[in-house]
Formats: sequence, structure tokens, C-alpha cells
Amino acid sequence: MPRVSQKVARQTRKRIIEAALDIVVNQGSENLTFSILAKKADISRSGINSHFKLKSDLMSEIRPQIASRIQMRLNYSSPEDFYMSWTKAVDTDVEFCRLIIASGAFIKEQDGFESLIKTISSSNIEITKMYIYQAIGYAVINIEQTLKTDVKVPV
Repeated sequence: MPRVSQKVARQTRKRIIEAALDIVVNQGSENLTFSILAKKADISRSGINSHFKLKSDLMSEIRPQIASRIQMRLNYSSPEDFYMSWTKAVDTDVEFCRLIIASGAFIKEQDGFESLIKTISSSNIEITKMYIYQAIGYAVINIEQTLKTDVKVPV
């Protein structure tokens, strides 16, 4: 069997990761199976296995991309700015809402909370914690309404 070039291998790996990210964000991590992924990425299951032996290996590749896509939508310059950017994203950005939900499969709640405390610029940790709790509560209450504005039919 002929070996593929490194360029083709990189392109295939990228296609697998993009398809996996799309599945996790739009259909949920429970739907990320190698069979579904193979169909979405238009590659054989054995082709996926040559790049990722375990689902956890693939999930490790997706985690930083989800975190990055969430972070780019938020303002961390103060607790108040963080909260305002969070509520705006929850109210208007369907992908942000899906990313927040998807992040639950990758990021432990306590780790996410601690990371936010470290990232938000503030000298008052208690105020920062208060705004983070408010943001989380806001998402819990409002995220479903935003998701209803962009209903997608699973493929």
C-alpha cells in the first residue's frame, strides 16, 4: 500500500479535527463516534484510527479550539466587562451557546471557574467570583432561548 505524503496526512488530520469539532459543537460529544466522524469527514474508520487511536486523543485536540472560540468572544478587562460580554454572547451568539454546552465534555467546572478568576483582570477576587456566578446563572436561564433562534436539523 503506498504511503501518503505528509502534506496529505496533515490535511486529512485537519479534516478529521474540523469534522469532530463540528459534531461536538452542533450535535454533542455523545454523538462523536468514529463511525459518525468517518462519514462526516469522508474518510474510513481505519483512516481515523491512523491519526487518533482513542477518542480521548481526538478530544484533546478539540479542547483548546473550543476554549479559544469561547475566549475570543469575551472581554476580560474587568469583572463587569466580562459579565457584559458574556450576557451579550449568550443573548446573540448561537455558536457561543453551543460552545459553552460542548465545553462541559472537556472542562471540569472547577477548572473553568478557576481559569476565569485568573483571566479576568481584577484586584477583588470576591467581586470577580460574584460576576462569574452571575454569568453562569444567566447562561443557565437564557441559553435555551438563544438556541431556539437557530434550530438545525441533524445531518
